[in-house]
Amino acid sequence: MVKIWTDKPTFGAGELSPNMARRSDTQQHADGALLMRNVRLLNAGGFTRRPGTIHLREVPAGTRLVEFTFAVDQQYLLAFSAGRVDAYLVDGTGAGSVTGCPWSTDDVRAMTWVQSGDTVFLFCRNWHPRVLRRIGATAWTLEAWVADEGVGGASKQPYCKFAPAASTIQPSARSGAVTIMASESVFHFAHTGHRIRYAGCEIVLNAVLSPAHATGSVLQLLPPSQRVTLSSTAGFRVGHIVEGRESAAKGEVVSVDVAGVDVLLHGEIRIKVNEQVDSPLAAATATAVADIAPLPARDWDEPYLSPVYGWPAAGALHRQRLWMGGHTRLPSSVLASRVGTHYDFDIGTGEDADAIFEDLGDSAVAWVRHFHSAEHLLIFTDQGVYYVPETAANPLRPTSIQFNKIGSNGCGAVSPHAFDEGALYVHLSGGAVLDVRPTGDVTKSWTATDVALLASHLIRQPTDIAATHGADGLPERYAFFVNADGTMAVMHSIQSQQVLGWGLWETEGRYRSVAVLGGKVFAAVERVFAGVTRWCLERFDQALTTDGAALLPAGSASTPLFAGMSAHARTGTHYIGPVEVQGSGYIPDLPSTTPVEVGRFFCWTVRTLPPEPKLPNGGTAGHVKRISRARVYVQDSVRVKVGDRSMDAYRVGEDVTAPPPARTEWFEVGLLGRSREPAVTLTQDEPLPATILGMSMEVII
Repeated sequence: MVKIWTDKPTFGAGELSPNMARRSDTQQHADGALLMRNVRLLNAGGFTRRPGTIHLREVPAGTRLVEFTFAVDQQYLLAFSAGRVDAYLVDGTGAGSVTGCPWSTDDVRAMTWVQSGDTVFLFCRNWHPRVLRRIGATAWTLEAWVADEGVGGASKQPYCKFAPAASTIQPSARSGAVTIMASESVFHFAHTGHRIRYAGCEIVLNAVLSPAHATGSVLQLLPPSQRVTLSSTAGFRVGHIVEGRESAAKGEVVSVDVAGVDVLLHGEIRIKVNEQVDSPLAAATATAVADIAPLPARDWDEPYLSPVYGWPAAGALHRQRLWMGGHTRLPSSVLASRVGTHYDFDIGTGEDADAIFEDLGDSAVAWVRHFHSAEHLLIFTDQGVYYVPETAANPLRPTSIQFNKIGSNGCGAVSPHAFDEGALYVHLSGGAVLDVRPTGDVTKSWTATDVALLASHLIRQPTDIAATHGADGLPERYAFFVNADGTMAVMHSIQSQQVLGWGLWETEGRYRSVAVLGGKVFAAVERVFAGVTRWCLERFDQALTTDGAALLPAGSASTPLFAGMSAHARTGTHYIGPVEVQGSGYIPDLPSTTPVEVGRFFCWTVRTLPPEPKLPNGGTAGHVKRISRARVYVQDSVRVKVGDRSMDAYRVGEDVTAPPPARTEWFEVGLLGRSREPAVTLTQDEPLPATILGMSMEVII
């Protein structure tokens, strides 16, 4: 029989996947645990009871929380739910709302957003992009995104030709009310009221008479068409761009016959009689010219944003441009506004400041799900992640934009979240979390790493992400992932020390959304009150040890929040116990001289991995062992439980009528039982302070 003391000075690797049970050769196994529930990992290596939450208010079912910071002293939580958005201050006070919004509960989960000053741009494939504006301390407006107007009332909205490339349209006149005939079935009744462009000039469709026939009103004078009789038509082809040498008139050849060509001109300058006309393959003299009715043109397009073909799913702000992507019909398209304006998508002539309209260009069609503005623009798709390279010598511009793929791990519907210099995102499968961060290497600027590889069992189809550094003035950095089952996977990271650990937070109810605002962590939580399900806005607070708590000032004994329910009450380090709240909200026998916290109990539990010390004659994996004693170092803790033994609340000579003191000391217990997989369980049966900084175990083999 051999006795060995084995130290465990850190729990920094967090809860490890059951698949790691036999990897005692790794540092993560030594630093991790079999179970870490409802605890908060610390930079020093230990852990503390996770913060409880204070109940702020009830919110609509299906709420998704979004942080909005207008100024340091003007911060809001935006709570999106079906058909509405509500704004709240950090204390839960209402700060305005908008109703009659176009989104459903499913849309709320799918939509993306980006903030610019007092404005939030909202995107979803099911409706036209919206602009939410703060117009006062408690006043908001919501309107459809509308492009700027240019010369002659021309819209600066993005245009695209969704119809087949060879299709043409032909208006009956250059101005006024016109009829428009199409070569194919390109019109839909939903086109009514929208603009199309003929050779770059706009026509509002007044009515769609059939898929190939519509009426409209010309907004800008349409370019002229000419019949040009030539000395020879040899070498002239349909689709060629021809130019008059003297007039500099340009146009596209629409038809060719033995006598001449029909040309749709680019502008008002006409080809002149007796001048030389050049084409890419030939040249000839114009012996006669005449204006004719508008020709059928392949150069036509329609709005990128329309109820006919859909809307973009994603948006971002990067380098003073508004970006859009993930369109219903063009899922791999990427658009960017002109520099310095978010409402002008005129691609112009491709100058550096002009708008951008490109496709990712890979063989597999990638659906753009999200953008993220970092050192470079990151583009998250279902086929992987891309970045747009840029340098001081080669800034982001239409003529040199390119999309470099980082990796093939596709992104799901959950919006990525900034973390350190990069971003965290959930894999398309919903079972992994990846960290995209810059490498500092010019040849491979970004890398994507699975940061939940050793704790993948805690990633359960996440639906929301948030991250914080220094919440409540604490030095730790965390990322929060709300799982579909209502739990919350929490990642603790110290990048400089390559420390990464996970834990799981659970509550009496279900976490549904999470957000960080002003250094505070907020959650939308689905709970049951006296048999009725409600959604609550709650704020995590390290000073609390219960969930959804109400704080009763000294002398108060009433909380309507828990009327007709059981709850748990404590004051300082004194656990009053479970209490029955009367239907009126009154709680009998509460202390009258101190504030009281009344809330829902949650239990924290940490279970160590089986120790497998090495002996001179080999390892001990699979051997029957006994952990005979455990020493745990607690800090400012009350009644921590190790195995079956709890810390004594009082010592000989202490005042048992006073709240028990919080202790910082070694706590040693003896343990019984032998097993091939022995473990020590640390927990607490009461909602009281608890912090564990390390432990050691005596193992008998």
